[in-house]
Amino acid sequence: MALNISFFKTPKHRVFTYTPLYYDERKERREQVKDEALREKAMREGREWKDDRYYTGKYIRGKIQEASRNNRRHALGANANKIVGWVSMIIFFIMLIYFAKYFQAFLVSIR
Repeated sequence: MALNISFFKTPKHRVFTYTPLYYDERKERREQVKDEALREKAMREGREWKDDRYYTGKYIRGKIQEASRNNRRHALGANANKIVGWVSMIIFFIMLIYFAKYFQAFLVSIR
């Protein structure tokens, strides 16, 4: 068991609690039965059933997925920047070696 000694007070976790103002259990059950019936009907007809109703977090999930796709696109740009950086460093060192040889030949010719 580790000792948690700290000079500063650690903050408590933030918790989101939502209590609905009104909840109709009978309406919720009716919607579940209706959804099950529609799902079974779609399966009998051989097509996919889509739930078009809004639920909490529906659009947030889409935004998170879209952001992850955009991150992949930017990752390719980061790789290209790394390649350009390495190539420019190699060119710099080749030029440094070339000018060092030229400068050495210049110093020998002055003497």
